[in-house]
Amino acid sequence: MKIFKIKQAALLFAAAGMLYSCDDFVNVEGESFISTNTFYKNQSELDLALAGVYDGLQNAYSNANYVYGEFRADSFWPAPASTNVSRTSFHNSSMDAADATLRWNDFYKTIDRANRVIIGGEALQGADPNTLGQAYAIRSKVYFDLIRIWKNVPLFLEPIKTTADAYKPVTPYDVIMNTVVIPDLLKAEALITTSASPFNFSKSSVLAHKAEVYMWLKQEGVAEKAIEDLIKLNTHSLVTTPQAWQDLFYNQFPTNAFPTAPGKVQTGTELIFSIRYDTADSTVSGLWVTWVAGSSITVISPLVENKWIERFPQDEVGWTTKYPTTPPVFTKTTTVGGVTTTTPLYGDWRQFASRQGGDFLIGMGSTAIGEARLHKWTKDRSNMVNNLDRSDVVMYRYADMILLLAEAKVKLTKPTEALTLLNQIRTARKLPLVTLDEFGATKEQQISYILDERQFELMGEGKRWWDLIRNDRAFDYINPLLQSRGVNPLTQDRLYFPIYQNHIIESLNSYTQNSGWGS
Repeated sequence: MKIFKIKQAALLFAAAGMLYSCDDFVNVEGESFISTNTFYKNQSELDLALAGVYDGLQNAYSNANYVYGEFRADSFWPAPASTNVSRTSFHNSSMDAADATLRWNDFYKTIDRANRVIIGGEALQGADPNTLGQAYAIRSKVYFDLIRIWKNVPLFLEPIKTTADAYKPVTPYDVIMNTVVIPDLLKAEALITTSASPFNFSKSSVLAHKAEVYMWLKQEGVAEKAIEDLIKLNTHSLVTTPQAWQDLFYNQFPTNAFPTAPGKVQTGTELIFSIRYDTADSTVSGLWVTWVAGSSITVISPLVENKWIERFPQDEVGWTTKYPTTPPVFTKTTTVGGVTTTTPLYGDWRQFASRQGGDFLIGMGSTAIGEARLHKWTKDRSNMVNNLDRSDVVMYRYADMILLLAEAKVKLTKPTEALTLLNQIRTARKLPLVTLDEFGATKEQQISYILDERQFELMGEGKRWWDLIRNDRAFDYINPLLQSRGVNPLTQDRLYFPIYQNHIIESLNSYTQNSGWGS
């Protein structure tokens, strides 16, 4: 039904003249535009328009979470044999402003569609408040990400009607945060009554977005309440088996290596909001091409692999010394010379399940540390066609919220409550509980511990870079890595991303390049 609505919505936008060029910032239709106020005559048309906004999210976030939320952090780095200059430049925080990966086209197309729904819906008598609320939530989320990525960006709150409307000077970060991101978020929270919907903004996903925004603003008390309100909805819970955890992400079609693979699963009680991709839709997810396909481009960094092993030792002596009362959850069966033996599988099964060649039943696999790609979503890349990738992009997950709440608790001087939350995750993952001594005695130690737990649990989900920036840890964590690769260290004025050079040219210099990235 959603895909049918999106196809109808595409026709609706085409009828309104809302056509975009692949290269231009926004290509508008001129003076014959039919005003939004008169175009949406009933709720059905408004719902179709909202489906078009979600269609915009598919394009905007097909790989944005990974490009902007992971590549510059310490979880991944260029494969030794990588020849992909663009990808390597992101890992090294040395991006070229001419790199088309930096385009913001699709973000603004989505905003323009949301503006139309908001203005048209406000003018439509008896409009469903949930429709309006979702449009406000999407606009808040997209602008929040725009200012996290680029800081000062153009602000559009009305549909673009003429070419003259398409380019505006940038608006300061604080203005967008205080006049759009927060007000739109609060409007969405007031308007939306649906408690849970995995592919639409609902009460639960708006609360997740609220927590994310207020943690970013260092208003941890507001974020704490948002997550606790989400928990009280009782719409989501932690999955409690490794298979159920893997099913949150799994999209493995049958291959020779995995003839009984189930295809796309991506279901579970932890999924608060995902951007849906379906075989009936022409839009392709960017997940396979980001992590799996083609020649080796991006691999899991040895830093995180070794840190993971230090926290969850993979040898009997290390494990039993650290966790003497908690046996590992799995055993490994091996056959040599016709003799089958079963031994405990020491380590964190999430690490095994997240890496190339690994599996929670066999361990790390044969791929060496420093060479393993992220295979959290799929295990075998043979015969995979990127144009057939319809993997959903997970935006908010319950475990993310529990760990974010633990971070808020520490910052609010409630370490005992934070430890309880950490151990909710550990219990659900069938891993040893965190002790008070292990957690640390100071706020800084406890935040570091939580950030590691988030890195392991949320590997590749677009959270790590923002975790480091939010906690003022980017220099401490990233600069040693960059220096070890002979790359210039991060500086304060290069924490934001460069504006795509062509956007500046197209705007006739209405925009200026972000500080630290040249003229």
